[in-house]
Amino acid sequence: MKVSVCMITYKHENYIREAIESILMQKTNFDFELIIANDHSPDRTDEVIRSIITSHPKGNCIRYFLHPSNLRIMPNFIFALKECSGEYIALCEGDDYWTDKNKLQKQIDFLDNNKDYSGCFHNVIMINEMIPNFKPQPWRVYEKNDFELKDTFSKTALFHTCSFVFRKEFLQIPDWFEKVLSGDRALFSLVASKGRLKRIEGEMGVYRKNENGVTSILSLKNYHKKNIKLFRFFKTHFSNSYQNELDKMINYHRYEYLKLYISKGLKFLKLK
Repeated sequence: MKVSVCMITYKHENYIREAIESILMQKTNFDFELIIANDHSPDRTDEVIRSIITSHPKGNCIRYFLHPSNLRIMPNFIFALKECSGEYIALCEGDDYWTDKNKLQKQIDFLDNNKDYSGCFHNVIMINEMIPNFKPQPWRVYEKNDFELKDTFSKTALFHTCSFVFRKEFLQIPDWFEKVLSGDRALFSLVASKGRLKRIEGEMGVYRKNENGVTSILSLKNYHKKNIKLFRFFKTHFSNSYQNELDKMINYHRYEYLKLYISKGLKFLKLK
């Protein structure tokens, strides 16, 4: 198998069809599979997925897993990654979708012809369903096309999940991986430690920001706290040459956390 597309889903009944069909519409000169891991969604997500598998002409490309109980985001993500059998792994969560039918072909062509790169990504459009009349806009604006490990030690994620494709041989799942909040951010850094990352031209995916998203339900204070934890894991994983950059990120998130804490008028703080 050339490519495995890894999709985790939970409570995405209103979005999952568009997500799946955007993957099945891909025009490629290679075989690909779609791994869907449904984390025991309490809505109609399962029903929608099964209807696509039985009715879509490419439904046989899907390998579907419905967990009998809720695993939580990271265990489900790890499960789905381990089910991927392709030479390459592409990511797309169940509430995002791709917009270019040649997306996979473009990214795989680049990686096939540039062995010194461990992965690649592209521009993504963001839509925010929590803001009335929100106008779609670029999720990030980039000033360069090549990225390395130290670039991923940033205040916010540089690449969006639905844009990322990487070589499966560089998939690492350290013991601490399940303990992080942002599995995609951790994965980006782990892959970047094996080679450069390339930005492919074009806006080829949509990030749908909604009330079910992790970043939507996570308080800003907790966001900074979880990033402190992530960068501390990085300090144990990556070599000493990156310790200064990681310390800067930890100090930044500590500072932002403290500002929020003080703004709430709280007097006691315990932040390990």
